[in-house]
Amino acid sequence: MRQNLPLTRRTLVQSAGLLALASFAPLRAWSQPVSRIVVPFPAGASNDAVGRLVADALGRKLGRSWIVENRPGAGSMLGTQAVVQSKPTDGNTLLLCATASMGILPAISKAVRYSVERDFTFIARIATTPFTLTVGNAFPANTFAEFVKLAKAKPDSIRIGASGVGSLDYMGAAMLQQQLGIDLNIIPYKGMSPVLNDLQGGHLDASIVSPGSIRALAQEGKAKVLAVLDERRSDLLPQVPTSTELGHPKLRVVNWFGIAGPAGMPADSTETLRRALGEILADPAFLKSLKDKGVEPAPLVGAEFASFVQADSQGWRALAQQANITTNE
Repeated sequence: MRQNLPLTRRTLVQSAGLLALASFAPLRAWSQPVSRIVVPFPAGASNDAVGRLVADALGRKLGRSWIVENRPGAGSMLGTQAVVQSKPTDGNTLLLCATASMGILPAISKAVRYSVERDFTFIARIATTPFTLTVGNAFPANTFAEFVKLAKAKPDSIRIGASGVGSLDYMGAAMLQQQLGIDLNIIPYKGMSPVLNDLQGGHLDASIVSPGSIRALAQEGKAKVLAVLDERRSDLLPQVPTSTELGHPKLRVVNWFGIAGPAGMPADSTETLRRALGEILADPAFLKSLKDKGVEPAPLVGAEFASFVQADSQGWRALAQQANITTNE
């Protein structure tokens, strides 16, 4: 005789967990017991932080082990190329991709061997970090309009520091020139720390810098943030207007973070990952964890993300060609 057992809270929770795992069943057939997200940047950077949050969330969502493998080098090319060449292409190895690896490097570097158009399966965009136009405290401009007016009155006189040739902030300075019709004295450094030191020391006039990197100096009165170079204000600097608000909607310098796999991934594995990340990106707790790391949630899944990457790549390529920015590295 069949017994009707009472449904306890524990039974319901266990059943829900089993149903969730069953809905992502294609993962069970993948070739390796542990999956990995390759982060082509050093541990500790914002890219690494996003990659670890995604790996943890995917592990809990899919009931598998996901680890982060840092593969820095050649400005993110080494890790990116490793994912392109990974076998089998079953979704077991994914890439934390970003503006540098998908947009800037293919636009300026002769050493890039992968194709953004052909070599990837784009899963989801996770987050973004807008950059800002910031000036030293002694710089005479106190607003974006005053900065532009001064730059036009004295061409090539404003010293704007960048963390290296071809870096996002360097390309951002080139975009300022292109979009605003001004000439700046762009000075490349080796890293952002010396740029910030010289900015607060008065040896530089300006820089393109992330909100997280500049907020403390701004709060201490050692720098002035004139604009967030995006369409949306930064939660870290909510009082600072955006370039869109200031009448320049095409002036956008944004670092984005996303998840991609190699080309040729099976359709079921691709769909499973896209669906899993779509659910993760709808979870308020996950979105809060992104904000706690200083990045802005920016969900785009599947075809929308793929279209975004292609448009972003084309934009950086056009800027590099117009500004004649190339590198052999």
